[in-house]
Amino acid sequence: MKNIWPNINTRLKAMLVGGLLAVATLSGCTNRDSLQAINNHSSGFYGAMNDHGELFTQQSIPAKAFESQLNCTDKDQFSAPLNYRVDKPILSSSPSQTPLPANIHPSRNALPLSPGDMLEIMMEYGEGFNGIYVLDNFGLLTLPILDAIDASGMSPKDLSKQIELALIKAHIFRSATATVNVKVLHLAAIEIPVTGAVFQPGRVLINDKSATGKMDQRINASGDYSNKRLLSEALRAASGIRPDAKLDQIILIRQGWQIEVDLTGILTGLPVKDYPLIAGDQVIVPSTGCFQSHLVRPSQITPKGFRVFMSNLIDSAQSNSGAAVNKYSTNLPYGTKLLQAAVSANCVGGKEWTNASRKVMLASINPMTNQTQVIERSVEQLVRQANRDEINPYVMPNDAIACYDSSITNLREVARTVLDVITPFTLLF
Repeated sequence: MKNIWPNINTRLKAMLVGGLLAVATLSGCTNRDSLQAINNHSSGFYGAMNDHGELFTQQSIPAKAFESQLNCTDKDQFSAPLNYRVDKPILSSSPSQTPLPANIHPSRNALPLSPGDMLEIMMEYGEGFNGIYVLDNFGLLTLPILDAIDASGMSPKDLSKQIELALIKAHIFRSATATVNVKVLHLAAIEIPVTGAVFQPGRVLINDKSATGKMDQRINASGDYSNKRLLSEALRAASGIRPDAKLDQIILIRQGWQIEVDLTGILTGLPVKDYPLIAGDQVIVPSTGCFQSHLVRPSQITPKGFRVFMSNLIDSAQSNSGAAVNKYSTNLPYGTKLLQAAVSANCVGGKEWTNASRKVMLASINPMTNQTQVIERSVEQLVRQANRDEINPYVMPNDAIACYDSSITNLREVARTVLDVITPFTLLF
């Protein structure tokens, strides 16, 4: 009988040598790929700090809403978001920028009245006039016999004076007896258009609270308190200001007049004047064109958190749920950077030889240019250079993050595929 042991030993030696060579090759590829810098230009990427403001188009509402041959691909048409640059003037609907009227500087003790507010009118010997009234959609107060009074933007004290003058002019009361007291029972919700450097421009609803269900003592008390009808609340309702916002030059427009408001104190802790709003006001947040990292943190006028879209289809997990990527992983606090998001997506860690050269893709939409930007970073590059903003940018709401397997894992999968094809043929012999 022929001795087969020498052949077996030879095969074992060959397999051992081949295995060692494969390990050495994979180790060398791992070190080379993990240290390889990805040539990916990130200049102008929204999420990385920049020294100079980005030049973007200041969009405007089209002059003609309807025409015979409307260009539907023009981004300036229809409901395209408006951006406002601070190097160009922001004009209100008023033909001239004159000093603000007194009603935009409300009384220190009362919010200005707005359509929908519930008031109680009381006066001595005022049967037929005393009662509870609601300002209509135009902010008009309608009392019996008298013409409607425009109460929008007034303080309760100013409105009481207007009612007294109306009663005297109508010869219903004499000046000595026409004493009117206006009591605010409920401040209504109002809708405010907010545009510019906010995450969700559009018309927002603030102070949305019901007048029912309150304590009787609060209903009967004089006055009403609300911290939801302020300028800061309108910015928060628009999903917060963007990192490129000009926070010390926010534009508030009321009845054709405008004022610039400095809200930097909300983030710095210094005193700030938060203007109360009425229906019909307009808020514009100009853009600096620069990404300001000090604005990327939770606050009263920035998002507390946001959602991102993640994909992590690695070899050890066949789905996102198996890779522990769930709703808690995709909801990140505002101020999260790419490395933190990559850890949340389970892209970092594991077997060093096979995972060190993994890559992370970040896709984001620049809100100033409305262009989609995509950058790619290696995991090892993120870990070793996490302090560089151009390598480790901030993640913004609704960004997309995807993890790609390393070249070693890809080669292993190719080898497995080749074996799957060869195996049926080897069984024939």
